[in-house]
Amino acid sequence: EKGGGTLQALRAECPEDLQPDIFDNDWPLTIWYRIDEFQLISLKIIAEAVLLCSPNFLDKTSLPLCVSGELESQSLAFSKPCTLWASPA
Repeated sequence: EKGGGTLQALRAECPEDLQPDIFDNDWPLTIWYRIDEFQLISLKIIAEAVLLCSPNFLDKTSLPLCVSGELESQSLAFSKPCTLWASPA
């Protein structure tokens, strides 16, 4: 079966003694998409959350993570000048 579960369903499957640490700690939420570029974003969110809990990064609130070749790290431009028109309506 494909697709994820609701947080309520996932919590119900989790052992009761672990539920507060997993579900009540304001962890960043991420959505898992099937498109590769969006999966990289989700993985970066997960990796950052894990790293920020490690002793080396406890004094940080965010980390400048990047993945080699990801779209965010590429310089995007049109191959030739273009005009963009916008309507105030």
